[in-house]
Amino acid sequence: MNPIIKWPGGKSNEISKIEYIIPSYKRYIEPFFGGGALFFYLHPQKAEINDISSLLIEYYKLIKDQDKNLYDLLLCYNNSFINVLNVCNNNYDEILNVYQKFAKKQIDKNALSYELNNLITSLADKLNYGFSEKLLLDEEDFINHINKMLIDKMDRTVINNIKKPFSDEDLKNNLLTGFTSGYYMYFRKVYNDINLGKIKTPSIQYKAANFYFIREYCYGSMFRYNSKGEFNIPYGGMTYNTKNFKNKINNMFNKDVESIFKNTEIYCSDFEEFFKKCNLSDNDFMFLDPPYDTDFSDYEGKDFSKYDQERLAYALRKTLSKFILVIKNTEFISKLYKDNSNILSFDNQYTYNVRSRNERNVEHLIITNIPV
Repeated sequence: MNPIIKWPGGKSNEISKIEYIIPSYKRYIEPFFGGGALFFYLHPQKAEINDISSLLIEYYKLIKDQDKNLYDLLLCYNNSFINVLNVCNNNYDEILNVYQKFAKKQIDKNALSYELNNLITSLADKLNYGFSEKLLLDEEDFINHINKMLIDKMDRTVINNIKKPFSDEDLKNNLLTGFTSGYYMYFRKVYNDINLGKIKTPSIQYKAANFYFIREYCYGSMFRYNSKGEFNIPYGGMTYNTKNFKNKINNMFNKDVESIFKNTEIYCSDFEEFFKKCNLSDNDFMFLDPPYDTDFSDYEGKDFSKYDQERLAYALRKTLSKFILVIKNTEFISKLYKDNSNILSFDNQYTYNVRSRNERNVEHLIITNIPV
């Protein structure tokens, strides 16, 4: 089974490099769960999982319950996104007409804004159709976001078309992306307003559905926050317009997902608190994929410092559980683990035993207390 949510730093591609090391176990433990690639691959009979991201954990708890309200809201995102594209396709001649007048300099940017505002306002009921009550918290703001992003898209499309002329199909896809980008940007604002306490979320399910939509449609599933604490990753772009979001929904609401979470306990704690709750034993297998030791090692506005790396290394020296840790190699990390663990290194193709290879430039380390 594959992960059910896009998450940066996922380890799906690394499973083949650690699978042969995984011992027999009675309980699976994962303190930095994220997308949970190994968990879904192994389908453990009993598991305890944890992540510091409250949004992620709220989402997984609802998925464990196969929550119908979450399912309905996600379907609403899917249907409304498709509806926006359908409205644009059905009214494309009008959209193209405004663009061509701007491209031919028959109207300036102020007039462009005025004409687009009139056009989008005339289409508002169609654009909002079927989801205004369930998803939209401010219909006027939704329309304003589409207008703003469409102005920006048309402005940039004129410039790019001069450099390299678009085909009719590419031009259409670019202009439609102004609408879909506006749709995304409105719900990104909702995401930020909820998380910064500016507005009250209608429900836990609403918050989780909004979170999942943003994770799925933001560029590269990245995390980045500005100095105000606002998530600021843009829309994924033109190729995201045809994303099969309905298939993603079906992949998380089914008997297989219900089964894998049936005997799984889900926590949202600091990893040391999580270890205490689990009461780790030698019958456990723990997989760890902590944030890297880099200048940028945080997500959802939460930092993972060198002190946290030291706490983790110390906790692993004492643990009774069998463990495998995968992490980017740095001088700091190597020093933390070199005297107390078995260490392998790997690049994109090969795995090496560090003790038999004098190589300081390898990208990742596999650190374990299991004989290798």
